[in-house]
Amino acid sequence: MLVCPQCHSENPNNSEVCQHCQTSLVHYTCPHCGHDTPFSEPYCQECGAFNGQLWQVIVTQPIKSEQTDDNLSFNDKYLDLRQRYQIWSDQEGVQFQIIATTATHKIYQGQVVDCQPLEKSTLPVLISGLLQESEQDDPTLFWEQMGIPSAAFPYLTLKDLNPVIPEVYDAWVDNETEVIILPHRHHWQEIPDLLINHSLLTLQIIYWLNQIVTLWTSLSVINCRQSLLIEDNLRLDEDQSFGLLKLYPDPAHDPPSFQKLGQLWQTWFNKGGYPSSSKLAILIQQVAEGKLYQVAELRLQLQDLAAEQQMIEDQEKPSNGEDRSSSLELLGEELPDFQPELLSGDLEQNPTTTEINDDSTAVLPMELVNLTALGCTDRGRQRDHNEDYFGMNTWVNIRQTNHSTIVDGRGLYIVCDGMGGHAAGEVASKMAVETLEEFFAEHWQEDFPDEETILKGILLANKNLYDVNQKNASSGSGRMGTTLVLILVDQTKVAVAHVGDSRVYAISGKQGVQQLTIDHEVGQRAIQNGVDPKLAYARPDAYQLTQALGPHENKHIQPDILFFKLLEDSLFLLCSDGLCDNDLVEDHWETYLLPLLKSSQSLEKGMGRLIDFANSYNGHDNITAVFVRVKIRPKINAKDC
Repeated sequence: MLVCPQCHSENPNNSEVCQHCQTSLVHYTCPHCGHDTPFSEPYCQECGAFNGQLWQVIVTQPIKSEQTDDNLSFNDKYLDLRQRYQIWSDQEGVQFQIIATTATHKIYQGQVVDCQPLEKSTLPVLISGLLQESEQDDPTLFWEQMGIPSAAFPYLTLKDLNPVIPEVYDAWVDNETEVIILPHRHHWQEIPDLLINHSLLTLQIIYWLNQIVTLWTSLSVINCRQSLLIEDNLRLDEDQSFGLLKLYPDPAHDPPSFQKLGQLWQTWFNKGGYPSSSKLAILIQQVAEGKLYQVAELRLQLQDLAAEQQMIEDQEKPSNGEDRSSSLELLGEELPDFQPELLSGDLEQNPTTTEINDDSTAVLPMELVNLTALGCTDRGRQRDHNEDYFGMNTWVNIRQTNHSTIVDGRGLYIVCDGMGGHAAGEVASKMAVETLEEFFAEHWQEDFPDEETILKGILLANKNLYDVNQKNASSGSGRMGTTLVLILVDQTKVAVAHVGDSRVYAISGKQGVQQLTIDHEVGQRAIQNGVDPKLAYARPDAYQLTQALGPHENKHIQPDILFFKLLEDSLFLLCSDGLCDNDLVEDHWETYLLPLLKSSQSLEKGMGRLIDFANSYNGHDNITAVFVRVKIRPKINAKDC
């Protein structure tokens, strides 16, 4: 199958254009000069720019007595018989370099460029589909029967830890040579480089060390702890998310030890010039000397040290009465092998609001890195005018010092879907947005608005619309009205409010997609009263709104208001029902929304793809979407290590 680079839908291998969006599946447009070049050519035929997709390759060969060279070369230009993976040589002409040796095998690494980048690899399909039932027991026998090389087994065993552990994209066995294809991560930043050359501060260092310690236990199960002792193997992507380049098998002649891990950390500390008398330096010294050798004990001490450091900061700089203890919750005594939430946290629930998730846990408080937003509205394919209206107000201030970069950011984001009579819908939606923008400009000067303030603003918008309806003596369907969804963001604090059936979704790496609003309509009200969902939506008035701004006075308006803190990079989608109808978001979020969590992904291009898809998938109503992308990281504001 060919995966369309535009809409990501699957097409038969002989397709020349995508059957869904008509994008070419034969050639791409060079981003440097605009020339069309076949996908099989990694270099632009016009300007010579490299546009190919590089992959990392691990080759495992049995040791032969006649083989003494640490470099490996192939006679052919391609790694495989299908001529999909073209071997990529470095500037000195070396194709593969040795990275590890076991008692029976030598392991090499190299690079290839994918000459068929749109063709879907069959390995992930096998792993997630055919192998699913067998994985309840030991899956290795089944993997062997499927012809998957044993070199891939460690990656498949820890596949749930992706992207910390690279996902195997392709793999095969050629005679006795095993080949696995992994993501190319060599451009990611090295963690040791950060620690040594950038004088990081206490909380940040504790954060990274805790991740390494936590991963140590999982890697010991597959005998790949050596992966954490290779300095250039510890990387951060563009969003500062932790990941390994590859897995290194533990050498039998010199097995990894916890003490060696501590000695490596001590080397980083010494080279970085951190004070040797600090509590963190003393703790690392204990590990390096073999005096502290239990994972659970070290993790608890790291977390206690983080809590102590945060307490010092709180004493030095008051937090204006805000309760911050929940952002520094410590893990329980019973420690799992690995907790991905330590790498990117959950949505932390405010105890006074409706529950979003049950396992929010963080080692460190988080701070804002970036706040970006984009909105778009489209008439749709069947409406002759647009009754949707949106508003966005984003404020970001960046302060830099010798030691840190501090980002202050907040924003107000609103989507309204108007209704009622000729031209009344667009009037209502616009009035609601403008009223709320003016209200929060006046009532959000410093402190984050509380529930009472948000409610006051929504009721003001309703009153303004209701008064116009009363003045015009409108009745029934002639009374204008509008739905409302709004988000307020201040650093890592978020408030969501809504009236009607427009929605807010949150997308994150750990939680996936979450619908943060419940439609105010007859069907949902019936479900909340205990009616079976199928019966609730079998009634003819199931989609009739139970609340909207404008038709009724304030005593009939009861907005849902939700507060929470972010402990993970998140993308919020505010949308009218013209976009989210027919489970569009629930069924296609991984294709159209999840990639936009990455800073490298363009919100503009992502919005264009989503609106085009919504028009083809639905298209019966106006379509409006607002993206809000919030990037965060562990908070760094302690001064001594």
